[in-house]
Amino acid sequence: MNNIHEEQLKKDAQKRVEFKRHFLIYIVVIALLWVIWVFSGSEYMWPVWPTAGWGIGVFFHYASVFNPFKIFSVEKEIKILKQEKR
Repeated sequence: MNNIHEEQLKKDAQKRVEFKRHFLIYIVVIALLWVIWVFSGSEYMWPVWPTAGWGIGVFFHYASVFNPFKIFSVEKEIKILKQEKR
């Protein structure tokens, strides 16, 4: 039983590391795009599109890893079921 728990912790840790890498790459690339825009002298603010599009992807990646809303939490449902069984 403990081995299964350790494996799940390892998977969860891996997902968090992957998200952190994804977020760091997002920040670096988006910053670079904005710097290019500033020095290009373009009036059209084109970096807003990759910032918003990729940002939506980063948000959903975050939500899938950290589950900030707890709406779709298995643990929460288990607690509810346990309370109903009492």
